Amino acid sequence: MPTTTDVLVVGAGPAGLATAITALRHGARVLVVERRAGTSTVPRATGVSTRTMELFRFWGVDRAVRAAGVDCDPRVAVTHTLSAEPDELVSFTYPSMREALAVSPAYPALCSQDHIEPILADEIRRLGGEIRFGTELTALRTTPGGVRAELGPSGLVRARFVVGADGPRSAVRTALGIGWERLGSLGEWVNALFRPDLAALLGRRLPGITFVKHPDAECVLVPVGAGRWTATRRRGQGLGESAADYTPARWTELLRTATGIPELRPEILATDAFTMAADVAATFRLGPAFLVGDAAHRMTPMGGIGMNTAIHDGHELGWRLAWAVRGLAGDVLLDSYAAEREPLGRALAARSLREEREPDDGLPTDLGRSYRSPVVADDGAAPARGHSRTARPGERALHVWVRWRGRRASVLDLFEDRLTVLTGHGGAGWRRAAARTPGVPLEVLVAGRDLPDPSGSLCAAYRLGPDSAVLVRPDGIVAWRHDGPCADHGVTLAGAVETALGRPAIAASRMQVA
Repeated sequence: MPTTTDVLVVGAGPAGLATAITALRHGARVLVVERRAGTSTVPRATGVSTRTMELFRFWGVDRAVRAAGVDCDPRVAVTHTLSAEPDELVSFTYPSMREALAVSPAYPALCSQDHIEPILADEIRRLGGEIRFGTELTALRTTPGGVRAELGPSGLVRARFVVGADGPRSAVRTALGIGWERLGSLGEWVNALFRPDLAALLGRRLPGITFVKHPDAECVLVPVGAGRWTATRRRGQGLGESAADYTPARWTELLRTATGIPELRPEILATDAFTMAADVAATFRLGPAFLVGDAAHRMTPMGGIGMNTAIHDGHELGWRLAWAVRGLAGDVLLDSYAAEREPLGRALAARSLREEREPDDGLPTDLGRSYRSPVVADDGAAPARGHSRTARPGERALHVWVRWRGRRASVLDLFEDRLTVLTGHGGAGWRRAAARTPGVPLEVLVAGRDLPDPSGSLCAAYRLGPDSAVLVRPDGIVAWRHDGPCADHGVTLAGAVETALGRPAIAASRMQVA
């Protein structure tokens, strides 16, 4: 008998695991399949952004991620060798703890992907999801009711939706015939994962990224946790060299020179050769199939945005799929995933090809996105710049500390599992309107009543007048707002909710009544 599920996720990297967690949290049945025998055995990415740590905090895994993190000086060094005094020390593109906590309940971390993946996989199992390792997608076709997937060696799976989270060589994308565009390349590179811990050898805390400029051993050295380091070097810096030239003996010679430790005896754990390139899929949605992470947009390591963008993809797709499965959302909401994430994915992939820093790196890139799609009300204003936001439609909702059920919480904590309407102190009309909107997870929170606001910080951040209302989606994106007097709260709110859920025919009819 074939296996049936709501959402089939192909690929158990960060994007697929994030999709599965979010879909499970919103009530869908999820099966994750992965051709590898287990989670990643190499560190890959290490930078975890403020927004990603917000998501980990919502999911209850942030402490585990920090516990598995890398202890280092959170700066970037440029130096002749690792043991020499740095010629230059600069901050990461990520914000400092103080900068992040001014706008978020979370702050960045350094934790390698091979430590993050098992934590997310355990959370999937805790939520009742299933992960099958050693399972490969061999055939895929769409059907009137969803998709039919052949898996080796598991057999047939029928699902309402399939998510391609299977990397730049995505079998899902290939099976669907979705095009793949090369945006550019930064050349051919080689990489080595090795021990021992260089910080322990040198007896001091070392930078999170070190650019070694020694002419005989130019490379980038990064601590990745568990006493391991990586060295990454552009291939071709030696005349006529090939990837095969990077033998253990060659790496030993390079690492001794790069570290300035002539007696170093590195244990080479793994090596790799790769093209540092950026690519993007022609579309992120085709019928019941969706692409996330590297299957949708491959990025270079520049700026540390690839893994974070992949996790954000999964977070913003998972709830849409679950709400569609539950009959709460229309097809327009599913389309809006591509409408919102495709332009951002393309822009960030292109940005990763530029080796120099950009003014919008850091918080503006991480928290400052502004979406335009059919499920986001258009207020007619031009997009804001930087990361400062004013709770306009399309923006990430703002972090404000509040008292909620006797405890201190970020207002962001209150949005995860439903649509939420934040109102000014005269919000009784909106509350009555929500009570007349059955069948949709919707809660009205009145500033000063449900959320004590003695300092006025919540009303100020969200620009809440007495009869203002701000509708926030489960992914923390503002979908709609109303300011000023309202003639009919019920009709107005019903139209906003139907639009936000991608049910425009219902929304249009209710707006006509208004």
